[in-house]
Amino acid sequence: MEIKFIQKKKGVVELEFDDKTLPNALVGVLSEMGVDAYVYDPHPLIPGYRLHVEAPDAMKELKSAMNRVEKEWKEFHKLLKGEMKSK
Repeated sequence: MEIKFIQKKKGVVELEFDDKTLPNALVGVLSEMGVDAYVYDPHPLIPGYRLHVEAPDAMKELKSAMNRVEKEWKEFHKLLKGEMKSK
């Protein structure tokens, strides 16, 4: 997976991903946190998906969302692994 910073300011962070999975997970968590964030495709002929985050401290909010996604994916992995062992 490739991730590239497009914009990095105190109030705005924008990243480009080569896959839509992680930015969609992050935007869902950010929305639950009440942070203004969205994912978009800058151009249909150019590959890549962008995550745009706006908040008074956008980087802090993004880090918090990343930690939540990581925790949720670890919990999912643990549950799935347990289900696979029992069958």
